[in-house]
Amino acid sequence: MESTVSVSKGVFLFCNGFNKTKQTKKKTKRNPFEALFTNEPWYTTYKCNWERIENQIKDLQNNTYSFLVNDIVNYVKSCEHDEYNTHEGIIPSATLLTGVNQPDHFNQFVILINKIREDVTPHVALVNSQDAQTLKTLVENVVWQLIRGQDVLDNSLDESDEMDYKPKLKKSQCTMRSLLNWYKNKYVDVSPRKSKHSQQRTLVIILPDFESFNSNVLQDFVMIISSYSSLPVVLIFGVATSVSALHKSFPYHVSSKLLIRVFHSHPSPVYMNQVLENIFLTHKSPFHLSGKAFELLTDVFLFYDFSVTGLIQSIKYCMMEHYYGDNIKTLCCSQDQIDSAIANLSSDDLESIRQLLSFRPFLEVQDCQTKIGLFEDDNFFREVLSKEMHKLHDYIHSFYLCVRLLFNFVKDLPKNIFGKTIREIYAKCSMEHITSTQPFKDCMQLISFQSQLKLVDNIKNALKEINSLIKIDSTKPLRSTPTKNNINVAANDLGISFSKTIRVHMMTFLRQIENANSESTVFSSEADTEINMETENVPASRYKLKEKLLRATRVEKIHSEFELIRSRFVSYLEEILSKGLQPPHKQTFNEIMFFGDVASVRKQIVGSPRGALHTALSNPAHYLQCSCCNIESTDSIMASMPDVCIAYKLHRECGKHINVYDWLQAFTAVVHPEPDIPTDDDTKIQLRFQRAVAELQFLGFIKTSKRKTDHVMRLTW
Repeated sequence: MESTVSVSKGVFLFCNGFNKTKQTKKKTKRNPFEALFTNEPWYTTYKCNWERIENQIKDLQNNTYSFLVNDIVNYVKSCEHDEYNTHEGIIPSATLLTGVNQPDHFNQFVILINKIREDVTPHVALVNSQDAQTLKTLVENVVWQLIRGQDVLDNSLDESDEMDYKPKLKKSQCTMRSLLNWYKNKYVDVSPRKSKHSQQRTLVIILPDFESFNSNVLQDFVMIISSYSSLPVVLIFGVATSVSALHKSFPYHVSSKLLIRVFHSHPSPVYMNQVLENIFLTHKSPFHLSGKAFELLTDVFLFYDFSVTGLIQSIKYCMMEHYYGDNIKTLCCSQDQIDSAIANLSSDDLESIRQLLSFRPFLEVQDCQTKIGLFEDDNFFREVLSKEMHKLHDYIHSFYLCVRLLFNFVKDLPKNIFGKTIREIYAKCSMEHITSTQPFKDCMQLISFQSQLKLVDNIKNALKEINSLIKIDSTKPLRSTPTKNNINVAANDLGISFSKTIRVHMMTFLRQIENANSESTVFSSEADTEINMETENVPASRYKLKEKLLRATRVEKIHSEFELIRSRFVSYLEEILSKGLQPPHKQTFNEIMFFGDVASVRKQIVGSPRGALHTALSNPAHYLQCSCCNIESTDSIMASMPDVCIAYKLHRECGKHINVYDWLQAFTAVVHPEPDIPTDDDTKIQLRFQRAVAELQFLGFIKTSKRKTDHVMRLTW
């Protein structure tokens, strides 16, 4: 009988010598959001600006974690030496105190894994707590990653050897014994020719969320690894709280198998300050937050999760909200792209700019001819818009410089009137004219009492800030903006020229203060000395003693040279800060560069789960957007509503204890108001009611009562 002859019908496949080729990589599908707005000018500007910010964040992350990662990598390298192998069963382990900011740990461990693979060993396994519920799954995941991870990363073998050593193991077959056999075949029992090129590598196992693991599983895992003393294993624990969590989870017979070394990462507030000060609170950033929006985001960070990743995503959402659907936000870009962006604006976009609230104060100070030209002549309006946008960029440049100068002079003052960080000073300066407030005057008074050495140090630090700013921007030529004779505007003396002027004055004050004499002289009048000589022989009395003491205080004190220069310096500091720290909301066209719509962002970033849950159960049409659930009032109930909504509304009409049978009868009356109910429908209604009650219990609205078995207890009011 031929091979293709069969009793039943079928399809017979012949390979015909066809060799399966390597699968080509599938083309990544385009994001539907990007495909929808890819041709919009506002989306192009947003995408370009955010990519630049994202690259800066990655560079900052690498620089921030570099010291910590290098220390851990050096420790792993040192574990290859014989000093750790003298005691059998001892496992070198590194404990990394990461902090409670869980969302930020992923980036930290990704950088650590990449560094270990580059410098130490390609055999690295990272296992999360959700992938290690039992000891079996933990061992399988660790062995699988250690064996399979080397195929792509280890290039010491050629292609033929790689095919020979490629493990043909299923995940269920990954055990410690199979790991031991694989390691011996790869590094121990090798031919002399290959032993020159195959150096023994360390096996690194990373457990990033130590507190989430089952302690019994970890204890057994550590004991199993310690029994395989021929495997050079290094453990890295990510601990969010403190080292005491490690000692509480491991008893003595387990902790004695670990050689623990502790590494501390930067606190999340320190990392947040670095991100804000180096990326967002600079004049180079194309997008800026108003004072209230900035205060909202920092409060969410400090009072919720300490997650810098969450803060960055919140800023990204604000940026999306700022750019979305508005082509005039294409002007929210770098200063060298303003002219091209203005040239691409349409007449409708120019009309939208005329509707901005900050345009009205600028318009009121112009003469009638200029007002007419601003509304009727688009070309003239483009010229004025270009000039004002460049002025706005110059203002931003000077504003951030003055914020840093103010921080430099007030950071060491008593009571920390303006805070200890730049972000706190920025939040205050962007909400009000800070130089007219009483705390600013108190700070200036305290600066006028500083010593000569302290003032010299502060001025030197201020000069470093100014020099770093000028060094960055000195390569850019100053732009001569177009002028109109009939435009009544003040001369623009902010920007880089403002910084250079401050630098010259600061250097002058520094030289004067360093060379100033700090000694003061006191002079008394001759008449007072004669009176003192006459009263020396007079019998003493309280009245005479009082007069003598009063005359002693009436002396003329001449200020020293340092005190005179210091008072002039404080006056100059007040002058430049009052000029550079004007609040952003008073600048023309500030809505283009600064985002201040706090109300629309607050409900998205700071969610209210209780309110949303109550709204969903009381008025499901609010979220379902269906006509069948529309209600006239919040107290009305409709049979077309979801069962859990009906049960929720009925339970709100009851007291502390709810009779389940009465609740069921009310539910039945709403769902099926007809009096004659067939048996099948009655069973279905009971099942629907039971599921609705279980859902309410899961949401935390009710719980079973111990006093009455046929009642449930209401938990919310």
